[in-house]
Amino acid sequence: MTDQQVSQHRTEQQHEYNNRNGFKHRVRRRLKSPQWLSRAAGVGLSSVSIGFVILFMFVLETGGDLTLFTRPLPMQVALTLPYLIGILTLGTTVGTLMAWRYRFWSVTTRIHQTVLALLGLVFSWQLSTLGMLPL
Repeated sequence: MTDQQVSQHRTEQQHEYNNRNGFKHRVRRRLKSPQWLSRAAGVGLSSVSIGFVILFMFVLETGGDLTLFTRPLPMQVALTLPYLIGILTLGTTVGTLMAWRYRFWSVTTRIHQTVLALLGLVFSWQLSTLGMLPL
């Protein structure tokens, strides 16, 4: 082999190595992992739920009583978050059931994920009772 062929061969090997260990490969691998998706749904559920409560309270405090009737943009954003909370609750619940079925994590982690899923179900039920999340 000539020096040029050896250099080209090493470059091809380096590209193949970078493709397997690069950022895109890690993201694709995680998006196919049920364990990671379940945890991501749990983190998203917690974040969006807390964000909903904070945003809703802030809009009611700053806008007054007419905020519920006039629906300014921040209130419209706040009222769309329960739908996302419902979707994330379903994802967290399915992920929790899969975690218990296939034993993804340790028992304490599965219990934590179960409590998170139950809290999400109770919060979604409460949103449904208040008429913010139609079922």
